[in-house]
Amino acid sequence: MHDLPQASPQELAQEQDSRSFKLPLVSIIIINYNYGRFLREAVDSVFAQTYPNIECIIVDNASTDESPDVLKGLSKQYPGTLLLRRSDNGGQSLASKEGFDLAQGEYVIFLDADDVLLPAFVETSIFVHLSLRIPVGLTSADMAQAVGSRLVLGTGDNLSRFVRSRRGQKKDLIRRIDEYGPELWPFRPLDGAIESAIHLVEPCDVSDWYWAPTSGNCFRRDALRYFLNNDNLGALKSCTDSYLIRGVSVLMGSAIIDRPLAIYRLHGMNAFSKHPTLNGMLSHEKGGPIDNDVLGRKMVMDHMLDMRGIFLRKAASRAHFLAALQALDASYPRLPSAVAGYHSYLTGELVRRLSQSCDLKRWRRHLLSPEAEQSPPLRLLRQAFAFILRLKWAQRLLLLTYLNCEPHGD
Repeated sequence: MHDLPQASPQELAQEQDSRSFKLPLVSIIIINYNYGRFLREAVDSVFAQTYPNIECIIVDNASTDESPDVLKGLSKQYPGTLLLRRSDNGGQSLASKEGFDLAQGEYVIFLDADDVLLPAFVETSIFVHLSLRIPVGLTSADMAQAVGSRLVLGTGDNLSRFVRSRRGQKKDLIRRIDEYGPELWPFRPLDGAIESAIHLVEPCDVSDWYWAPTSGNCFRRDALRYFLNNDNLGALKSCTDSYLIRGVSVLMGSAIIDRPLAIYRLHGMNAFSKHPTLNGMLSHEKGGPIDNDVLGRKMVMDHMLDMRGIFLRKAASRAHFLAALQALDASYPRLPSAVAGYHSYLTGELVRRLSQSCDLKRWRRHLLSPEAEQSPPLRLLRQAFAFILRLKWAQRLLLLTYLNCEPHGD
């Protein structure tokens, strides 16, 4: 059975046209800014996929290099490609949102213009999504690492560390779509080793970074909708993956695919990594001007609090939503509070937000009034309240109080 010839993507597309139910549409969104020298190879890799049901969307962030000429040639070579030219460089996150707004696919891949997808990337990712018994929000496939056009590594350090921990190995995690629903899957069956290559990242497990960079991830469209409706996305100029992957996985979980299905290219102008990963060493400038990982994590928590009405209505339970927020707050490295005296970012942000509510404003003014300073009972109450809010267990109390306020985001 494994020796059957594989139909070409064109033949598969024709076969799909005759079926009542077709394979999912996969939208591949390429974000480009001054990567004209790499762009053609990225687009060629999209149209070289073994999976036939794909749309390609290119968002150009007002490039000033040879990108306009390259785009003109690509639009002739691949006439079905959607092209959005921005008048200014609004950053990676805003371009990703605008590309998503054009996308029609049930699954979405954001491909950096300097990276390359290997031919089986989409087929394998969709196979995993359709075979998983748990409908996770994204899959994340390993990426080989290259400097220029030369391979240096066959894996990413963080993803491999999670695989080696064996935490994601689960019994009966998949029911193979090619075996149990062959009429739904027109491809040659994947090899048996694929089953041991799939590892589950449970919801709320965001204590560290386990996933591939941007180009290695395949998202459910339904999952992205919860996080790309953020009016503040323009503030996150880079590290969009830090925001989207953490937000989606903390609530819906994700699956790691322990196979290199794409190539992460390093060339000296990367926004994040400066060289291929090396054991025990950082490949990026931690806290540097282009390290927006911390901002991305803050924005996930802020967005979930801003849109708590939607999340509380759609989350499996209030407890799940609370646990997700607390897991984000506790992930490494811990984010400092923007409000002095509190042990974490989330606690300080909850205190700040609660202090803005009308009832608490009046109560706070009363406690801080000159009359309260002269009253020993009120002064003691103020000191006791301030002490309680600094205790770690007070965070859940603050969360419950804030979630019971008038919800937003409806």
